[in-house]
Amino acid sequence: MPIILEMPSLSPTMKKGNLVAWCKKEGDEISVGDVILEIDTDKVTMEVESVYSGVLSKIIVQSGTHDVLVKTPIAIIRQKNDADESVKNLFDSLSKPVITENTKVAATKRVIEVNVQKNETEPLRISPLAKRIANEYGIDISNIAGTGPRGRIIKEDILKMKQVLDEGGDNSSNSPKFTDESLSQMRHTIAEKLTNSKQNTPHFYMATSINVTNLLAFRKGINDSGKFHTKLTINDLIIKAVAFSMKDEPLINVMWNDGFIRRFNTVDIAIAVAIDDGLLTPIIQNADIKSVLSISSEVKGLVKRAKMKELKPEEFVGGGITISNLGMYDIDSFFSIINPPQGSILSIGTAKKTPICDQDENLIFADMINVGYAVDHRVINGENAARFLKTLTRYLENPALLLI
Repeated sequence: MPIILEMPSLSPTMKKGNLVAWCKKEGDEISVGDVILEIDTDKVTMEVESVYSGVLSKIIVQSGTHDVLVKTPIAIIRQKNDADESVKNLFDSLSKPVITENTKVAATKRVIEVNVQKNETEPLRISPLAKRIANEYGIDISNIAGTGPRGRIIKEDILKMKQVLDEGGDNSSNSPKFTDESLSQMRHTIAEKLTNSKQNTPHFYMATSINVTNLLAFRKGINDSGKFHTKLTINDLIIKAVAFSMKDEPLINVMWNDGFIRRFNTVDIAIAVAIDDGLLTPIIQNADIKSVLSISSEVKGLVKRAKMKELKPEEFVGGGITISNLGMYDIDSFFSIINPPQGSILSIGTAKKTPICDQDENLIFADMINVGYAVDHRVINGENAARFLKTLTRYLENPALLLI
């Protein structure tokens, strides 16, 4: 009996995705494990392997189609003993999706006012790696002739074009005035979630300055000792301090959940990681019972897999709070939008030498960081938020406590 191939769900939050490209054409034989299509989800761009063997008999949803709902029939696979008539009857019984100009993707980037003669019904095929490299270097892919299978643009094509541009060439006969970028499914989901958060979550904000002079010296002493396989970052220590603070102030370890408050029994912390076309928030689970060195090693692994879009769903779903650290970009202070359904988010600025008065009222210079704290007022009140920041300050100003 012919098999209906449906749009798969590749993450717990995925409701729809972009069908970037078919890696097989109609009539091709496929085996279990063959890569048959590429899908751009709200989290990652993934190559999808077949779980069936047979022949790709009919493609229902074409390459380049945007916003295909999960479980939508996208193709028919004919098995060994299936008759052509049974495939035709099944295909006829499935209504084809209506593809409009709003749902058709001719390319990852659509260049305006460029005199390029292309068949607009034929989608531009490009591998995920080539797309990332093109985005990184700002290369217009609309005029590149792919040398991969079925004219697919591959890594080598992008690198050759980069070499031409580096030597003063131009990859278009008429330079465009501007470029429109179609949203990736990830960027589309981020836009929806954060717009909804800002509009529907009653944010309120607090800020404090924390003396991290001792923290920086503590980190330097550990890293200079050479006794450990990993180098600590300031963010590693901040994660541990936040974990202990949440343990001490459990009333902030909450989220809004459709009309009631969900209180977490574990301390799971999300960290914001910027990637090429969006943001991921991998989770450090049970951070309060892990050592600083264990957290440091885990963070490095999660960040690496996040940038390569190789995180498993359980590694980026959940968390009672998010930490967003822009200190490495010399940002003094900022406030983030809450990552729903979490109850709060911390925003960490850079450490700067600042004149302060010590306990004896002597003017000294100290390394100070500004911490912004945005909370959902439906689940966290002002007093609890203030106590959390005070507790966090105590841990960061007394780093020896992080080893207890």
